Amino acid sequence: MKKRNFKNGDYTKDIHLPNEEIKKILSDNYYNTQMQKADNSDVTINHLENIFTNETYYLAMKIVPLLERKVLYLSYIENVRLNDICRRLKLQKKEVITLRTKGINHFKHNLQLLYKTQKLKGSKK
Repeated sequence: MKKRNFKNGDYTKDIHLPNEEIKKILSDNYYNTQMQKADNSDVTINHLENIFTNETYYLAMKIVPLLERKVLYLSYIENVRLNDICRRLKLQKKEVITLRTKGINHFKHNLQLLYKTQKLKGSKK
């Protein structure tokens, strides 16, 4: 096998990557970019609501119970696996699944209430 001399700055010559590897590199880069955007916003495990720019969504998430917000944050913002969420929050799998479902349902319910109150305020004017 012939040794390469990389002193001339010829680092990319004769490098061949399969399509799957290229797709993986691109998707990893996209994922990292998106996670960096989320990290740059003022989102923490206790303040998931800060991810929303829409005021109604913000308020709807803000009144979701804290533990449910933590589970949603770990699941959807940090993409943490179920077992790791259980370990981190010291909960059973069933509890985490229930909290995630409740969090989503509370968020939906809060949105409905907020939209109804906005509609009522708009019709009173």
